[in-house]
Amino acid sequence: MVTLEQFKNYLRVDTEFEDELLQQFLDTATDHLKGAISNYADNYTNYPEFASRADLLTMIIAAEYYQNRDNSAYELSYTIKSLMPQLQYFCEEVN
Repeated sequence: MVTLEQFKNYLRVDTEFEDELLQQFLDTATDHLKGAISNYADNYTNYPEFASRADLLTMIIAAEYYQNRDNSAYELSYTIKSLMPQLQYFCEEVN
């Protein structure tokens, strides 16, 4: 799972001012993926390739939440919409 420190490095944030908010976005992004992707927990535990992709996607989603927090009409980006099906249909034999 992505740590707050990893996420802050991804965002290039070096203050502690918004740590609580950043953690909330990170938790929400993680929960979003867990709810949207079948067998998330099993795949995350058993396949490092899946975990690596899931961690990156978690940070991308959380970053978009953070960067668009003032825009109530915000829609998830194409990047997120294209990566989520890759995790949903992840197959270890193919990867």
